[in-house]
Amino acid sequence: MADIFFFDIDNTLLDHLSFTIPDSALDAIEQLKQAGKTVAIATGRSYEHALPYIEEVKPHYCVTQNGARVFKNQQIIAKTPLNAASLAKLFAEIEALGFHYGAIKGDVGHVSGMSPDVLIPLESVLVQSEIDPSYFAETELFQAWMFIHEQHDAVLVARLLRDYPEFDFVRWHETAMDVTPKGINKLKGCEHVLQDAGFSVEQAIGFGDGLNDLEMLSGLGIGIAVGDAHPKLLAVADRQAAAPYEDGIAKMLQQLKLEGVW
Repeated sequence: MADIFFFDIDNTLLDHLSFTIPDSALDAIEQLKQAGKTVAIATGRSYEHALPYIEEVKPHYCVTQNGARVFKNQQIIAKTPLNAASLAKLFAEIEALGFHYGAIKGDVGHVSGMSPDVLIPLESVLVQSEIDPSYFAETELFQAWMFIHEQHDAVLVARLLRDYPEFDFVRWHETAMDVTPKGINKLKGCEHVLQDAGFSVEQAIGFGDGLNDLEMLSGLGIGIAVGDAHPKLLAVADRQAAAPYEDGIAKMLQQLKLEGVW
């Protein structure tokens, strides 16, 4: 019997055609709560950037920044910062190669420069940004960005991954990828939640659509890929739900209820 449900935000709960969470999804999640189930958000966004949607969903837990910060209500219960010295070295190297970098803490992106490779991916998730290279030396960071086109993945990004073993790189746009602490991902964040809530992975269901959902969907009891999910996600998912604008969350939760999964 499933007792806890983890939901990605972008293109899973959040319809990127309207940038709203469909009422059908909110109603279905409310039914989960009324049935005594635990609801969690699991997102690549920072808590502050995700806050408008968190306030709509009202989850019991939030896994943010791909597992680097985990919240119960509004309190942090787990966090894993990036290695500051290594991050500074990485930023210097990619800047020397002609690429931009950035990070978010709060709801504003701080970037090393503006270009289409920076602006297009950030605009796709409604991040307002400003040029502020000094920001990165002054604050604890849990997630960073590199704005490198995917055509460089096989050679440049692969080399950077070898040279910086303290980091993982997770692509989320053709010109943007996250820099995360090594081994930290949404599944690790979910495990902190499960431990705190007293559930096993077999009692958990996860919904997602992107590469940063890969570990979560493959590691929880049931993994559900939503909408036009990444092919690698489809390969590990147990099921596929329709897109947000097609009421995919509500329809899948109803189907699972009919089957006695929850």
